[in-house]
Amino acid sequence: MVGVDLVSVGVVEETASVILVLRAAALGRLLVMEVGLMEGRAIALEAEGVRTPRPLTHELTHRVMEALGGTLTRVVICDYRDRTFFANLELLTAEGREVLVDARPSDAIALALRAGVPIVAEEAVLEAAGVPEEELEEELEEEEATPDGAEKEDDGEKGPVLH
Repeated sequence: MVGVDLVSVGVVEETASVILVLRAAALGRLLVMEVGLMEGRAIALEAEGVRTPRPLTHELTHRVMEALGGTLTRVVICDYRDRTFFANLELLTAEGREVLVDARPSDAIALALRAGVPIVAEEAVLEAAGVPEEELEEELEEEEATPDGAEKEDDGEKGPVLH
């Protein structure tokens, strides 16, 4: 398994969906994942550290786990089939038992960000669905070039890019 980091959250206005980009630095590969608008919003809010007045679903799930003495230890993006990603929550119960729970990757990522736990991906998923980092970076650089050919300035900030 390889650690991945959320590097970008962007909205596709035409489809009202959100594109997540996760980076596996160790392999130089990116996972590009389309999620629903509401799930993407929850991920963006967590990435920005924004707290809502009332709990969103992932926050509620985190609170229930804690109230029951459980702990989320990590999120695993475990499979990719039929153009769909699959994920598991790895939990530790109050009794010390390890439990796997099937989850949509969008919900799992939002929960991992909230709980501050690692997100990892199976190498097979990165091979099947991953894009070489330099390939996507070249495409983005071409899109970011301004009409006169000059490139936009990099603000130097690290963390997810929220579009």
